[in-house]
Amino acid sequence: MSDHQQGAGASASDDIDAFFQPNHSGKRRRGFTVFMFVIIGLVILLAVLAVVAELVARNYAEGRAEKEIESSLPAGTTGKVAVQIHGFSVILQALNGSLDDLTLTSHDLVVGKVPLRFSADLTDVPLKAGATTGPVDARLKIDQAALNASPILKDVSGSVVLGKGTFAYDSSINILGLALKYKLTAKPAVDPSGTKLVLTPTDAAITSSNSSIDVSSLLAYLKTNPISICVAKSLPKGATLEKIAVAPNLVTLDLHSKGLPLSESGLTTTGSC
Repeated sequence: MSDHQQGAGASASDDIDAFFQPNHSGKRRRGFTVFMFVIIGLVILLAVLAVVAELVARNYAEGRAEKEIESSLPAGTTGKVAVQIHGFSVILQALNGSLDDLTLTSHDLVVGKVPLRFSADLTDVPLKAGATTGPVDARLKIDQAALNASPILKDVSGSVVLGKGTFAYDSSINILGLALKYKLTAKPAVDPSGTKLVLTPTDAAITSSNSSIDVSSLLAYLKTNPISICVAKSLPKGATLEKIAVAPNLVTLDLHSKGLPLSESGLTTTGSC
């Protein structure tokens, strides 16, 4: 046999042996692929479980907060308060002992027989009962009927009619022994202290019969003696009035507090002027 024939025979034999040899590198590749699929699957499963756990924790925390807040409201209060917890992870916030940011809303709250709508943003809300929150900003919306039923206007005689940026109401005054009745239109403004609402007259109409008092003289007198209403008596202690907006049949009050104690006594203790 020639060298060429011997080389060809050896090559064919090598190819046949190689064909029947196990492919270890292929098995390693397949094993690595299976391992990666398992790891990826576990990561996805853990991510899904984390999302589910977060949703469950968030729903539970919001429901618990709603019950705690409603139980801390003044006796006789009706209506529901919805709580929305903001932030990345409620679980991590809870582990730190407080919630970073909450939004409270209610569309059917009745406090002291006065219906109102409100929204409030609270920061640094502690989970410990009786502790105090961080800064709070709230907005109250009260319609004309509810405003007249509230204790805020007890110093104003007669019912208030809400106009575009104005309060209108009936009042009376004694001038030189003469009882004078009049209808007054006034523009409300917030006192710098945030505890009072000042009504500055802009127009007046005398409603008394047989009166010779000049309207302009009456208005000039009333402007030097604007009515001051203490709103702090109707707010939690330390809360202040920041802004007021008046529209027909609706008044909007923006309030601020440096912190509210989360207890019934803390929320029912009012301020003073």
